[in-house]
Order: sequence, then C-alpha cells, then structure tokens
Amino acid sequence: MGELVARVGLGAELLWRYPHELSGGQRQRIAIARALAVRPEFLVLDEPLSALDVSVQAQILNLLDDLQEDLGLTLLFVTHDLRAARYTSHRLGVMYAGRLVEVGPTRLVALRRLHPYTRALFGALPPPPGQSGPESRRLQVVLDGEPPSLLEPPRGCAFFARCPESEPGRCDLEAPELRETHTGDKHRVACWRPHVEGPANEE
Repeated sequence: MGELVARVGLGAELLWRYPHELSGGQRQRIAIARALAVRPEFLVLDEPLSALDVSVQAQILNLLDDLQEDLGLTLLFVTHDLRAARYTSHRLGVMYAGRLVEVGPTRLVALRRLHPYTRALFGALPPPPGQSGPESRRLQVVLDGEPPSLLEPPRGCAFFARCPESEPGRCDLEAPELRETHTGDKHRVACWRPHVEGPANEE
C-alpha cells in the first residue's frame, strides 16, 4: 500500500492517520490509491473534485492525468463541473433526466453544442479572462420550468417542456435517438432540431 500512496503523491506516514486527521485533498488521494489497489483497467470517478478548493482540484486533475498516462487507465469522470470535464476528458457525454442527449469528442461537443441543454450548460459558464473567439460570443440560454419526474418519465423528449426549440406533436411524442449530424466524426445528439451550423462552427 505504501507504493500506491507514494504514487498518488502522499507520504507513507499518512497510512496510520484517521480520516478526520487528513485534509480533503489527502482523503481524495487515499481513495484513488485504494481504487488502484486492485489494478483496474477501468475506473469510475463520481464527483472526485467535490468540496475541494480550486488549487487542490487542479492537483487532483493533474494526478488523474498522470495516472491515466502511466497506467493506461480508462476513466469515467462523472461531474457537474464542465471546466473540469473539458480539461480531463477525451470524450464528453451530456445527460438530462437520466438520458444521454449528446456525446462525442470533447472539443466538438464544447464547440458545436448541438443539443439545447448542452448550449444552456456551456452558456452559463463565464468565458475565461481575455478569451476571444466563437465560444466567448455564445449567448446564454435561460431555461424555464423544472426537470421531469424520473418516476414517470415523459413519452417523448425528456427536455421538451423546457426546450426553446421544441416542436409540439413531435418532440413531446417521440423520443429522439442519438445520431450523427456530421457523418463520421463520432459526435452524436438526441434531438429532433439540433443546433447545426455551417463549417465555421467547427473551426
């Protein structure tokens, strides 16, 4: 276990401490070391940055990046933090009401934002200081209403009641399947009226 603790950037003396004697970042590193003990090829991380300050979040993200490269791990990173997801992920999936509504290479999903929910999520993020280009000019999408009940999911698109582009008679009756809008690039969206732009959208 001492080798695993060292791999996640901690000293062996921490093995003898109780959880309440560790910082949030140290506890997170210990949790990662424990997960690595069984030599996994696939690791699920559910909100691994929760309750950590920004500097510690950056350390954990760098650690995960190093582990992925050194050990050849496949990571499933579950988070509400879009900035962290963009930093650490090769592919990005956006879920709404338990359904995958958009998935593809992270760069394409973040740039195109084909699904209205994806546009709303990214539109809520302030652009980094000094940023220019297509992403800094995106307008914020304000969503009305509440998510549907997961106990009684809607018949059609789960996002229908909150979607500014919804089409009554179709969106509320038929659930769209994931499909490509740009053939061959592995970027798919589940929407009857995806936000598809011309070639400039892919620059």
